[in-house]
Amino acid sequence: MNASIEEKEELLLAINGTEETMQIIIARREDEGEPYSLLETKTLVVPGRSVNFLVPSIRDSLKLFGYTAEKISRIALVAGPGSFTGLRLTFAAAAGIAAGSNCPVCGLEYLPIIARGTALVCDSPVWAITHSRRLQVYLQGFEAANIDGTLTSVTPPLPVAAQEAAEIILSYKQENAMLVGTGLVKNKDFFDDFLAGNPQYSAMPERFNVPSVYDILEAAQHAEYSYEMPIPMYLRGSDAEENLEAITRKRGIPLEAAREQLKDITPH
Repeated sequence: MNASIEEKEELLLAINGTEETMQIIIARREDEGEPYSLLETKTLVVPGRSVNFLVPSIRDSLKLFGYTAEKISRIALVAGPGSFTGLRLTFAAAAGIAAGSNCPVCGLEYLPIIARGTALVCDSPVWAITHSRRLQVYLQGFEAANIDGTLTSVTPPLPVAAQEAAEIILSYKQENAMLVGTGLVKNKDFFDDFLAGNPQYSAMPERFNVPSVYDILEAAQHAEYSYEMPIPMYLRGSDAEENLEAITRKRGIPLEAAREQLKDITPH
């Protein structure tokens, strides 16, 4: 590799661990005003076992192109909302890599990235609906894409029951809109009934439920980076926290003692 090019080169690591499909992206560019050029992307579907694959996969991708982690210039993390465990894992890995390479990090909101893939192919409003747990979803609505491809949200990201999500969507009285996301698949019976009763709405094919690598890179290119770690979008507590009473009872730990220990590490 030419030394002068290497000195100017900016290497980006982007990680999406918000859902079951984990994405690892390595890209580079020679000038800050240029778009990132994709080097490699990996898609891992290893729910519950991501900790065994994330860092080795990043290491192997870097090694393939002759890099080490110290060469990473920026890290872009998809910050959620999404899996509590997935976000903690990816943020912990990124914090370690960032400390070693002394590089800045940014957090990217997940629902706009999911929605953008649909908005660019459909001239209509978009509702991003991703899975939270049974009959509960993360929801965010967007207007049709602007002429430059950017999106304008009509709601903030919301953790809601599937029934409440349907009510929110209907409250906007749109002539048509597209629905996209894993929430439709994980709650298939509910949303199939909703779509059948409201033909002004249509669901995108399931392949749109995993964000495009290029939509992630687009978001990373325009993000604000900092040497302080971003904050994950925990819109609800973990299953362990919500079942804390049952867990402490089984382990013989006083409930209030457990809450006291967790108060400084639990997001509010």
